[in-house]
Amino acid sequence: MSHAQAKPGRPGDVNDDAMEESAVDATETVTVRQALQAVALSPAGARPVDRADASAVEAAEKSASGMGHVVPGGIAAAVQQAAETNEHDAGEEGTKVVMLRDVLGGDASAVMPGSNKAATWVDAEKVATATGSSAGRGGGGMGEVADALAAAAQINEGSTL
Repeated sequence: MSHAQAKPGRPGDVNDDAMEESAVDATETVTVRQALQAVALSPAGARPVDRADASAVEAAEKSASGMGHVVPGGIAAAVQQAAETNEHDAGEEGTKVVMLRDVLGGDASAVMPGSNKAATWVDAEKVATATGSSAGRGGGGMGEVADALAAAAQINEGSTL
């Protein structure tokens, strides 16, 4: 009996169905939402939100959703508001600084349209460009959001080869 004709489930036999199931399991991907949540859970989550973060999350939202604008009430709008609050209230006594984990953690990124889309190199490049552009204009930024999207894209590329 050849392996191609063997019955599934016998030791040493080829099981095409099992091989297909393994291929499906191997294609699990990292979503844009998961990449943003990773930033919130990392040491960067304890850093105040700045304009570069706002630009990066806005680029991530636009790229993930395919829309050319920020969704009112979405995560990009929340991060933008946090950056403005931090910039405006900087140094004022008694004001609470908004941290990245406050706006990217928990279910916050669930409000982002397209957040369950697998992160791609296109997403990562758009976010990196937005981060660099904003940081170049004095917007701060350490690039954590861009790094997280790049790592997710790399994982996804490796899992689909």
